[in-house]
Amino acid sequence: MLMIDIHSHILPGLDDGPQTWEEALEMARLAAEDGIQIMVATPHLFKDRFSDVGGINNKETILAQIHQFREKLSQAQIPLEIMPGCDMHLSPRALELLEEDQVFTINDTRNYLLLELPDMSFPPGIGDVCFNLQSKGITPIITHPERHFLIQEMPDKLRNLLDLGCLAQITATSVLGGFGRAIARFSRDLLKKGYVQVAASDAHDTRGRAPKLRRAVEEIARVIGKKRAWDMVTTIPDKIIKGQPVN
Repeated sequence: MLMIDIHSHILPGLDDGPQTWEEALEMARLAAEDGIQIMVATPHLFKDRFSDVGGINNKETILAQIHQFREKLSQAQIPLEIMPGCDMHLSPRALELLEEDQVFTINDTRNYLLLELPDMSFPPGIGDVCFNLQSKGITPIITHPERHFLIQEMPDKLRNLLDLGCLAQITATSVLGGFGRAIARFSRDLLKKGYVQVAASDAHDTRGRAPKLRRAVEEIARVIGKKRAWDMVTTIPDKIIKGQPVN
């Protein structure tokens, strides 16, 4: 079954993902071999992740890399389709750039946006941010909540965001124990509660954080059943890249 990966750091030299085209192409080969047909390239909005001091991966920067990558994939005969996106770390500056149309939503549909929360805090205005984004037709997808310290302590914080209409994306490596047993257990808890709707690789390299989904889907299936597990990497991300309602 062919899969869609909506979260990956596969474009070289833009963030903490691959630094060369050779490594990016090897990641693409691994993804295609795993059964991933479409990958959304989502570099961090800020090159140093937390602020714009190190530079911004705006639409122009990302699109130039996307075009070049598509040519290289064609030349290498790697059957992987690349779409634009962005991993936006929540900050006032990021929201300003979004208003200025400098931030790629997933596949540039203006319907879904990967939103990363600060690692060790839960912004008091996050509810207002999510409400305002949705008033503009943009549904935030909270990335890797299973790795967020405060969500681990208080899962209802994630539930509150879901009640506001947000979605949540779990990471394949987390499910498989790559970030430790505690995060793997919490990942299963979130799956059982229905707190995550889509799975993605959040790939950064060819080793520890590789662009693979199949083994994670098999593990997820043990928790929530085969159909729901496969929907998380097929039906649901297909709707997301098309800008269609998930629910």
